[in-house]
Amino acid sequence: MQEAKHRRQKWRTWPVTVLAVASVGLFLPALGGAAIVNRIVATIDGEPVTLYEFTQFADRASRGRPAVDEKTMLDAMITDKLLQKEISEKGIIVRDEDVDQYIASIKERNKLTDEQLQQALTQQGLTLDAYRKQVREEIQKAQLINREIRGKVNVPPEEVERYYQAHLSEYETAERMHLSHIVIRLPAGADGAEVAAAQARADELYQQLKKGADFAELAKQHSEDPAAKDGGDLGWMQRGEMLEPIEKGAAELKPGQVSKPVRSDIGIHILKLEAREGASHKSLEELGPGIKEQLYNAALEARYEKWLSEELRKRHAVEINE
Repeated sequence: MQEAKHRRQKWRTWPVTVLAVASVGLFLPALGGAAIVNRIVATIDGEPVTLYEFTQFADRASRGRPAVDEKTMLDAMITDKLLQKEISEKGIIVRDEDVDQYIASIKERNKLTDEQLQQALTQQGLTLDAYRKQVREEIQKAQLINREIRGKVNVPPEEVERYYQAHLSEYETAERMHLSHIVIRLPAGADGAEVAAAQARADELYQQLKKGADFAELAKQHSEDPAAKDGGDLGWMQRGEMLEPIEKGAAELKPGQVSKPVRSDIGIHILKLEAREGASHKSLEELGPGIKEQLYNAALEARYEKWLSEELRKRHAVEINE
């Protein structure tokens, strides 16, 4: 059972809406006549599966995909036949309009015209009718799986919260500061006179701020930085994202306070701390929907695996001829 399950997992993926049962690159011995072609390789509910059917399935499934062994391919074919039997027994019908809509979505997503779609199908050795048949079958499988699995999978809020608490360390947020600045720029290799002039300008602005001048207005008028148009607003920044002198200059500030002029490699800054947030965690409210989707998809996969490997097989008599 474990080996068969492993073979299926290598071969099959579980998208949210469509089950794709396909793979490739099968190397078969040369066929030596009708007796070999019609050899029965398996039975499903007493119905024979011939080597001819198997080679046909392998040929369709082996286009453009990595190689798999014969047992894996046969297992995939049996799964496909079991799904088709379930679809027939449950009377699942897909309308032409559903097929049209699916193909239209494929064309839109891939920016394909009718001619380009036809060219792509021709390259894969498919006619439009054969492609529509494949699409219909995949929609049927999706409807079957939705009916059998989706309604039986649920992720309650308590489970989301348990996962959040168990992985809290992954949701840590670093301390961050909301800063504004006024900068008087200095050219690279500025001489003493240039530095002194810039310092004098910064000191004068700092004195105006101490007397109650509006920081944003002074930034718009005097700051030599792209942020000047926004009143010097630099937005939120975490430790390590700022120039070291700026980070040190802002470290001791309280919200609303302004720093003395601070020298950096690009000039002289006056900093204003707008707000500060300590190290914390992203909230459950923010992360909850993503965690729920993650847990739901994992539960969906587990439920699908159990249904495919256990429940579906138990409903039918499958025998493989070695």
